[in-house]
Amino acid sequence: MKAIDLNHFTLRTPKLEESRHFFEEVVGLQVGNRPDFKFAGYWMYSAAGLPVVHMMALDTGDAELVRYLGDRGQTAGSGVVDHISFNCEGLPGFEERLKKAGYPYNPRTVPGEGLHQVFVVDPNGITFEFMFKQSEKASWIADEAGVAIGGVR
Repeated sequence: MKAIDLNHFTLRTPKLEESRHFFEEVVGLQVGNRPDFKFAGYWMYSAAGLPVVHMMALDTGDAELVRYLGDRGQTAGSGVVDHISFNCEGLPGFEERLKKAGYPYNPRTVPGEGLHQVFVVDPNGITFEFMFKQSEKASWIADEAGVAIGGVR
């Protein structure tokens, strides 16, 4: 077996609609086709047409959800997952979108690499990293450790 690439990740969230809005407004994903599961949820698709995020309500009282995926309890946040990362394009527009939607973010520039990182926390407390090539124009200046001078935007 060889791991080739990330297929998708799944979120069980008590904030299903807020999470859908986050992935639409911040990440730029779109709700798309989803199998006819007997529990509420969304599949969020990338610009390449891939269903990269699967979401369902965190509801241990939903017998169909528990029957299909098991009972995970009522937990939220990233737990042992530190963050989930996307490779992206269009840094200036992304920053505008974050500001317009009112999401604070932590910008960084990887020391010695020039890659730009933008960290955003979703409504479930999970941190997402958005990576941009060094050729993209960042709005911030980073110190020698890569941290944007001025911090959170």
